[in-house]
Amino acid sequence: MAKIKDLRFSVPIAVMLPWIFCYSRVKSRYMMKHPEKYSIQDRYDFGMKVIDHIAKHARVTTVVTGREYVPKDETCVFYSNHQGKYDALAILRNMDDIPCAPLWELKAADRMLAHEMAFLVNAVLIDLESMKGKAKGIVDAIEQIKTGGNMLIFPEGKTDPNKGNALGEFQAGCFACSLKTKTTIVPVAIYDSYKAMNGNNIFEHVTTQVHFLTPIRPEEYKDLNKQELCELVKSRIAAKLSEIETAKS
Repeated sequence: MAKIKDLRFSVPIAVMLPWIFCYSRVKSRYMMKHPEKYSIQDRYDFGMKVIDHIAKHARVTTVVTGREYVPKDETCVFYSNHQGKYDALAILRNMDDIPCAPLWELKAADRMLAHEMAFLVNAVLIDLESMKGKAKGIVDAIEQIKTGGNMLIFPEGKTDPNKGNALGEFQAGCFACSLKTKTTIVPVAIYDSYKAMNGNNIFEHVTTQVHFLTPIRPEEYKDLNKQELCELVKSRIAAKLSEIETAKS
């Protein structure tokens, strides 16, 4: 059963209860039972509709830059820093309706609506509690990318809202998703996302930022190993976060 923890996350869901249980959840469950009736795009579009409603009631505005760096005609892997529950929602709803499946922590999929949402966006589940679970999640992600599916990955793994906008350690293993598929990489820098859907202040309006950065093509990283590629992507994200901090001071 889903656990309700943070009011900034649970209250928007509660406000949406009539819509969720009278339409959203019922339709999501129907789609899950009859996947042959809906294309990936159909499911994804409905998932984005649900996300838009959640964002609206969560009193969150997201400033976005770099949409021109989101390729529309090729398979990509998006790597982003990670701060909280709102991260994936903020990124996915600002990709101009291009389907992109997140690599989703198995434990987090137990949250309210998360099970249905994981299906709608074609998420790949990963168990971060065991090495075997991590390996399986990466293999599953690689296979999905090979079939032409875009993937959103958070190399930091678990979130820690207490660290604010600081970067945590990036796990190099997830970069096998790019090295094994030779797909374009789009680094993503998120800022102040930890303020959305975390904590108990439900009245404060929050502004977060999503920055799609210059893509890294396969020919640019073909001679790198996982650790080197990890450091390259992290450095691009770190540079953007530093730029934002400098502009504020």
